Amino acid sequence: MSEWNDGRLEDLSDRVGRIETKMDAGFVRLEEKMDAGFARMDRKFEIVNERFDGMYQLLFRTSWVLIVGLLGLLGVLVGIVGTQP
Repeated sequence: MSEWNDGRLEDLSDRVGRIETKMDAGFVRLEEKMDAGFARMDRKFEIVNERFDGMYQLLFRTSWVLIVGLLGLLGVLVGIVGTQP
């Protein structure tokens, strides 16, 4: 069985420190790539959201026109029924 002296422990500590530094650098690059990817997705969702906003406005206006038209038709029918003998 080998013994762990101060020199071997320092060597092991240096190796672990180098591995940790490499891992930290790799995670930084990964985080930058992920942030860029999420930014692209956000831009795409904003474009889609703008398209849906236009569609929702059109549907909302159309529904109001339909409601007003139906109320007008109801008024005409009530007027016709009211004038019948």
